[in-house]
Amino acid sequence: MSAVEVYEAVMPRLSMLGYSAAETDKPALEYLIAKCRVELLTNINHKEVPEDLFYTLVDMAAGSFLHEKLAAGGLEIEGLDFDQPAKSIAQGDIKVDFAGASDGVGSAEARFRAQLDAMMHPPESVLGAFRRLRW
Repeated sequence: MSAVEVYEAVMPRLSMLGYSAAETDKPALEYLIAKCRVELLTNINHKEVPEDLFYTLVDMAAGSFLHEKLAAGGLEIEGLDFDQPAKSIAQGDIKVDFAGASDGVGSAEARFRAQLDAMMHPPESVLGAFRRLRW
């Protein structure tokens, strides 16, 4: 599988997550695809990425890209708001409390970061099926 094939698969994956990639994102995506490919190959001790791990590599690259954009403060996805909502609203006799992280419900940002983390770090059960021993 070539880097071009992975790049062409990463673009729709980013769209599925609500991010519209621009032409200016191409160098960063190409770098992160190469980086994730090396990380994956190092983890499983192969010389080439097995075909069955193609979408694992795509998710790793897309997750890494969005994580870098979020860390740099440049991630803007329509409908995704990381601002903290009001904890409590009271007007007259009516009071409304919103569940928060302390109530066991994560914020939108926490859920998004967890999704990115899961994309960037594939489960050991997936990688273990392809892992070779290193002598």
